[in-house]
Amino acid sequence: MSQQERPETYEDEINLYDYWKVIVKRKSLIIGLFLVVTVASSIISLLMPKIYRGEVVLKLPAITSKELLSVIGKIDAEKVKNILPTTHHLIADVKLNALKDSADKLQLIIETKNTDVIPSVIAEFVTYLDNIPIIKQFVEKERQRLLMQSEEINKVIKGSDELTRTYKKLLESGRLILVGFNPIELEKMLSDLKIERLTIEQALNRLKGIEMIDKPYILKNPVKPRIKMNIALAGITSLFAGIFLAFLMEYVEKMRER
Repeated sequence: MSQQERPETYEDEINLYDYWKVIVKRKSLIIGLFLVVTVASSIISLLMPKIYRGEVVLKLPAITSKELLSVIGKIDAEKVKNILPTTHHLIADVKLNALKDSADKLQLIIETKNTDVIPSVIAEFVTYLDNIPIIKQFVEKERQRLLMQSEEINKVIKGSDELTRTYKKLLESGRLILVGFNPIELEKMLSDLKIERLTIEQALNRLKGIEMIDKPYILKNPVKPRIKMNIALAGITSLFAGIFLAFLMEYVEKMRER
């Protein structure tokens, strides 16, 4: 059994040695192709425009992220022109992704050659989202609700002010006997109502459709081109291509000799 295995092992060793001889014989081709492709890839990658990325998380008021994405549809080049009529020519790519850990948040990604334009592009995109009918309707309903609350509180405050003045006049004239009436409690109630009115007014001023969770995060280093990865891929590809060509040339040469 061992004697039968030895010739097979010997033949394998011979085959591997033959392969190695072909590679050594054609090493100038393999190395030359590797250097040319790698250097060319390096030069092309360095000459390519640098692309920077900005990201921001958006909170939705009245619709889930998946529903909004289905309303918007695929963001292709033509749709980008509609979404960003004034800044579409400044960007390289735009993506809107749902976050896995939240149903009412989206991640907006802007890629551009100039980081200075990212805030204005994000602002225009948010304006587009705010004008989507379902979001616009929600904002209007919320505004009307807050206005009604403010109006009701104003009526109560006005009535309470008149009541306070009446009580003071009656007290001063001596025609009112204080039975179960506490002016301090009335003043406190008025103060609480005014604070609530102020809160509603602030809510009206801050009322928005789409809300940015934080300031846009802009990466300092460019995301494209990936120079190291491009060079590595070019080097590996050229190496395999060089070896393939070496064996192909060896095969053609032997066929001619026959």
